[in-house]
Amino acid sequence: MALLKIKKPRSLVYIFIKKVKQEAKAVIFDWGRTLFDSEAKSEFPEAKEVLEHCAGKGYKMAVVSLVTQHANSTLKERKRQIAESPLKKFFEIALVTDTDKDALFEQVVKELGLPREEIMIVDDRTVRGIRYGTRRGHPTVWLQKGKFSGELPDAETGRPDYVISELKELLGIL
Repeated sequence: MALLKIKKPRSLVYIFIKKVKQEAKAVIFDWGRTLFDSEAKSEFPEAKEVLEHCAGKGYKMAVVSLVTQHANSTLKERKRQIAESPLKKFFEIALVTDTDKDALFEQVVKELGLPREEIMIVDDRTVRGIRYGTRRGHPTVWLQKGKFSGELPDAETGRPDYVISELKELLGIL
């Protein structure tokens, strides 16, 4: 992406959003606390609408999930949550691990077969999906909501391209 010097910040945002809309062809979503409420053990109400929008626009979609002590579920439970979810039908790829989320991202990127700048990553953790995406040239969306909303971007994670406080705000980006 080329850097443009424009005096009006609003114009810069518009140009960037327009470029992402033209370039993004796939979206990799995080599961826990992004699409699925780990505390309530159910899909967020707006998740279906967002995924339907993405499907309608022709985006390829995948879900990648890391199970840790913060996940409120085991690896087996997380796999079951995704497999039995009504959201599962939207994903070409659904991967879960309890060890290395970056390895899963790499696997999904390879399977999608698209350039990194065409694969957007949406995550609620700056230290996971946002860090992975910013380091590797993906457009990134940080869902700054819930348990990890205070986990601010830094030099290690890089700055996300977008920050949203509700998943539904993704409709204005994609």
